[in-house]
Amino acid sequence: MLFRRLFHHTSIVSFHSSKVMTANQSLLSTLRKKTGYAITNCKKALEMNNNDIEKAETWLNLQAQAQGWAKAAKLQSRSTPNGLVGIRLDTKSAVMVEVNCETDFVSKNEKFQTLVAQITETCFKKSLATVSALDTTQESSLVKLGFDSEQLGSLQLNDSKNSKLSDLLALNIGLIGENMAVRRAAALCATSLNIKFSSCTHPQQVLGESFLGKYAAVFAYEECPPSVETPELTEIIDLEKLPKQLCQHIIGMNPRTIEKSSSEEKAEKSPSEEIKEKSSSDEESALYHQEFLAYPEFTVREVMSHVGWDIKGFLRFECGESLE
Repeated sequence: MLFRRLFHHTSIVSFHSSKVMTANQSLLSTLRKKTGYAITNCKKALEMNNNDIEKAETWLNLQAQAQGWAKAAKLQSRSTPNGLVGIRLDTKSAVMVEVNCETDFVSKNEKFQTLVAQITETCFKKSLATVSALDTTQESSLVKLGFDSEQLGSLQLNDSKNSKLSDLLALNIGLIGENMAVRRAAALCATSLNIKFSSCTHPQQVLGESFLGKYAAVFAYEECPPSVETPELTEIIDLEKLPKQLCQHIIGMNPRTIEKSSSEEKAEKSPSEEIKEKSSSDEESALYHQEFLAYPEFTVREVMSHVGWDIKGFLRFECGESLE
C-alpha cells in the first residue's frame, strides 16, 4: 500500500514537470520565432521575466538595442556602399528612402529588407503629416521635401516605447552585425487632388506596401488635354504601360531636371558653342529633351504632349551613387 502511494505521488510530480517543460519549450520556440534572437538569449529572457513572453521580448529588444548602439559605435568607420532604396506612395504623397549596409549579402537579408520597409513607412507617415499641414491654396500643386541623416534619425516610430528611427537602426546593427546608415530620403507631396503618382524599383521587391530595389524612380503628373496629337504614337503607345515605362526611362537616363532653364534656352551661343552643346550632357539632363527609351523616335516631351501628361516632379535614387 505504501509502495502504491509513493508510486502514485511520483507519477503526479513527473507528469506535472513534463507539462511545465513542454509549456516552457513552447514559449521558447514562440519567442525565438517571433524575435529571431539566439535561443540561449530567449531562454535567459524567459527565466528573468517569469516566463512572461511579452516582458521577455521587451527585455531582449532593450538588450539588443544597447548592444546595437555599442556595436554601431565600433563599426561607424566602416563604409556602407550597398543597401536598398524603398518607395511608399498613395494619392497624397510619394516617399523614397535609401538605407545602406556594408555588403550585398546583407542587402538580401530578410531582416535588412524588413528594416528598409519599416524606415520607408516611418518617412511616409512623416510626409503625410507634412501634407496635412501644407497650405492647399498655394500656387504650386506639388511640394518636394528632403530629409538629411540627422533629421531621419530623430523621426519617431509608431510604437508604444516612443522610440526613434535611430534606435531601430541600432537594434538592427546589433542583430545583423554590420554597419548601416539611413543615407537620405525625399518626398513629393501633392497639394492638389489632380496630382497622380507612379513609381517603380529595379530589381523590384514588394514588402507590405513598400517597393524595394537598387534603383528607384517616382514621378508626379497632372492630366490635361493633349496639346499635340501624333498619329504615329496613337498606333504604338500603351497607356497602361506608360507610367512604368517613364519610370524605367528616369532610372536608365538619369535626368536632372524636367525642362531646360529659360536662361539656357534664351542665351545666344556661337556656332562652336552650339556644336559643343549637342555633344554635351546639358540637353540630355533635361527629361523633356531626352529620347524616350520606350519610343526612341520621339522625345519625352512629344510623348507627354500626345497623351496630355504634365510632369510636375520626379525623384530618382541609385543605391550607393555619389551625391553632388
